[in-house]
Amino acid sequence: MDNNTDNSDINRDIHTINSMINSLTKQFLCCTALIKMDFIVLEEYKTYNLKLDIQKQILDHTINNDLIKRYPIKTSYQKAFLKLLMQKIEEGDNEIHDDLYAAYCRLISLSDEESVHYRHFLIQNGTLNCVTLKESTNLISQGTTGLCSWQGAIVLSQWCAENKEQFCGKNILELGCGVGLTGMNVISICSPKQYIFSDCHPTVLNILCENVKLNFLSNERSELLDTSDTTSKLQLQLKYEQTNIKVIDLKWEDINEYMLENSLQPDIIIAADILYDSNSFGALTLGLKRLLTSNNYAIFAATIRNEDTVSQFLEHLGILIIIYVC
Repeated sequence: MDNNTDNSDINRDIHTINSMINSLTKQFLCCTALIKMDFIVLEEYKTYNLKLDIQKQILDHTINNDLIKRYPIKTSYQKAFLKLLMQKIEEGDNEIHDDLYAAYCRLISLSDEESVHYRHFLIQNGTLNCVTLKESTNLISQGTTGLCSWQGAIVLSQWCAENKEQFCGKNILELGCGVGLTGMNVISICSPKQYIFSDCHPTVLNILCENVKLNFLSNERSELLDTSDTTSKLQLQLKYEQTNIKVIDLKWEDINEYMLENSLQPDIIIAADILYDSNSFGALTLGLKRLLTSNNYAIFAATIRNEDTVSQFLEHLGILIIIYVC
């Protein structure tokens, strides 16, 4: 009886440790702000005495992860994460594994001047999948904010995953998609019939195409489609499982023209964090009025930085109704 109880406690402890390490890994891979990072795993170390083998597991799942070696996240973020991890370990009066010191010394010898980096978003859809995105290291680069993923895209991705039945088998158009986080998640989790990424900045479109190929062309169930006879606005087209994926160059003021030329009638229009420039609202709302009918709807996610800006957008909409995700 006692042996069974001991084994049960050991198994529970192993499961708890693994769950906490996985949670920490997920936060690290997508570069969660350290101030917001959930360090429950470190609080539990007081119970498990922060054994050296657990430290090594954390290191192998984060800094030394094969995914990070192939598609590295910001060097500055890796250094800050590892420094904080060692600080937490010392706070618990624990010895720090030599490999953590070695990894930190290697990182501080590297330059922080990279212009691009990667982020990795782990998603659960029956099996664990990973969306990898190439981004700019700067929030604003080359005159656009579209070269990195914003909080609205993360929130919208989560909402779509929780409501995936709404997207299954549907034709979806994303406006101002940036580097593609929301779309990658919807395609991976929700199995739409067609997904159209749209943006208008040349550099954004180039990185977006790289990200679409990175995440979907490596799969044997994908196919790069011929685009030679299509409109010049089409940047990339491929088939992934049952989803037809397109990347298009689309200004909001050109939506009407594009719809006429391509017979475009999406079932759902989505967008994340595009409500920051009131000067663009006229073209955006005119485009939405052309896109929306009684048979479809739009879903917007926005980080409210300025309530007046959002109010101006809602005034432009008039009688249109949009599901607004905060």
